[in-house]
Amino acid sequence: MACLRAVLLMWAIAVAATAQAQTASQPSNASRESFRICDAKAFLALNIARNYMMTGRDRQAVIPHLKSDAAAEAMAEAIFRRIDANEIRHPGEIAADALLECAAQQKMPVGAPRQQVALCFTRTDIVFFLHFERSNHVVRQNAVSKVQVRLTSRELYPPALISTIAEAVYAPPELPDLRQLMGSVAWTCINRPASAASAASR
Repeated sequence: MACLRAVLLMWAIAVAATAQAQTASQPSNASRESFRICDAKAFLALNIARNYMMTGRDRQAVIPHLKSDAAAEAMAEAIFRRIDANEIRHPGEIAADALLECAAQQKMPVGAPRQQVALCFTRTDIVFFLHFERSNHVVRQNAVSKVQVRLTSRELYPPALISTIAEAVYAPPELPDLRQLMGSVAWTCINRPASAASAASR
């Protein structure tokens, strides 16, 4: 768990510092900046919430690693309050809210309802844990088994999707970029028709 926490914290620093969006589903040049801003906010919110929830609601597992960024700290405080009030069941919901709020401000169409967006961000858990297992030299078959045991909801985490993402994580000769792969999984899902995204849960 200590090693996993270190991975979470390093990623929090990277997301807060860089705010890069490197996915295969970027919009046209005219709206790319809006996409970059909203994508970064959504993933920062996702990471803050995941870090807070996975570390037993430990504020010190989040705040010191935001590099005194006032906006990020304000976001974190708002997320803490919602989680502590039991308004949020999964970090994907926080990410969906952050994305949709930003998209409204930027006048950027998302093209999917909140429920679907939350589901799509939730499914990035698969990428996170498979990436973590490969980074610790766990072979693919064992990694898939461990992730299936950890992520028990077959509605949220279909076995076929776990296998597909395992291929993306393990097939490259080098460990793929975590942020890029999570973004690709989330936005591919968000850009699918709602009926297709729902069918993928079965």
